[in-house]
Amino acid sequence: MVVPPYCRSKTGRVFRVLRSSGMVGPDRMRYCLRAQDVNPVSGGQIVERVREVDTALLRDKIAHHHVIPTPESTFEDLWQQLRVDLDARDSS
Repeated sequence: MVVPPYCRSKTGRVFRVLRSSGMVGPDRMRYCLRAQDVNPVSGGQIVERVREVDTALLRDKIAHHHVIPTPESTFEDLWQQLRVDLDARDSS
C-alpha cells in the first residue's frame, strides 16, 4: 500500500495528504501524516495522526536481530488510522 498525495472522504471532500518525519529529541523520531482540506471555503479542516518512536529501543532491537517497523510501514499504519478519522469527522 502507498500513501496517496490526495484522498477523497466518503462524502466527497478532497484532502491533501502530507507526510513528515524528523528527530524531536536525542532518542525520539516523530512520524506525522496530515490531511488538509483543499477547499478554502470549508475552513481548511486539518486531520493529523502522529507516532513517536524511541530510537534507542530500535537500535537495541537491531543489535538483537529483532524485526523493526520500516518508515513506510509506519506511514501505512498512520494512513489507515487517518482514513478512519477523516470518514468519522466528515460524516458528522
